[in-house]
Amino acid sequence: MGLDYRVRCCPDGLITDRRRVVEVLDCTIRDGGCTNAWQFQDDLVRRTFRALAGAGVDVMEIGYQTSPGVFEAGSVGPWRYCREDDLLRVVDPDVKGPMRLSCMLDMGRVEASDLRPASDSVIDVLRVATYAHDIEDAIRLCEAALELGYEAHCNVMAVTRCTPHEVDAFLERLRTSPVTNIAVVDSFGAMYPHQLRYLIRKYKNWLRPDQKVGVHLHNNQQTAFANAIAAIDEGADIIDASVFGMGRGAGNVPLELLLMYLDDERHDVRPVLDLIDDYMELRDELKWGYQVPYAITGWLNRHPRSAIRRMRLDTPAGMAFYDELTADRPRRRHHKPEREPT
Repeated sequence: MGLDYRVRCCPDGLITDRRRVVEVLDCTIRDGGCTNAWQFQDDLVRRTFRALAGAGVDVMEIGYQTSPGVFEAGSVGPWRYCREDDLLRVVDPDVKGPMRLSCMLDMGRVEASDLRPASDSVIDVLRVATYAHDIEDAIRLCEAALELGYEAHCNVMAVTRCTPHEVDAFLERLRTSPVTNIAVVDSFGAMYPHQLRYLIRKYKNWLRPDQKVGVHLHNNQQTAFANAIAAIDEGADIIDASVFGMGRGAGNVPLELLLMYLDDERHDVRPVLDLIDDYMELRDELKWGYQVPYAITGWLNRHPRSAIRRMRLDTPAGMAFYDELTADRPRRRHHKPEREPT
């Protein structure tokens, strides 16, 4: 056994070869749009598209498809709707290569009747975002997408708030469905690697061999990249990431870190690094990424909306926010109880 070419104190071959076959899905414009109401300039979306294609990213999620009238006119940008005319301004088929384009469908914000046939669109993949209690409607929407010629994925959000029985129930329903990809979604950035490993194993064991398992991770506790590595070790098929980690609240797995970790022949980090200065500048303005309020909501397995509000204050990281959110939380929940005095 030779030495690791990068960390010479370790022998080569310590990590799984599964990283060599994982697919990368970039969700910068879609999830990152949560920070700026999807008001990206066409030029940035176009350059992001070209960089991702050049980097060998397998899927670019370019935004949402949403029914007309769901949002007040002018309150969100074009990437919340992904109308074909808007897509054609930024997508160059000659550059696209094998990269597939994806849109997300939020349950309750789009109807099957709003979808256009895949033959009339540059979009290849539709991902349905749902909660466990809406799984039947989500599967029906996936079936409609498949009938229209799309690849259909299902993201069951906030899985960390489900009981084991609820996870079993939606996995069993998805196992018998035609959905081709099911993602483990850590919506609140609550999980640690050992928990994600357990869920990847559970999803892989429960679902059919032909169904792929993906992961979508948030970085509230600075664990998104470590969790992505754990997921790859356990055999996850698709990893979501975004340029400079851009995404709602604490953001996502940084794409550049993931590509450097994969270090394979199919992917090249250089086009992403050539683009990243633009996103570094955006982060100074939009302030996504790790912050203590996001860490607190992640640790408590809570939606980050209260932390997002807190971040608008001049002093967001005060202890008062922690005390407010933990006021009714039993102490020492994850540890053995103290002995009663004798």
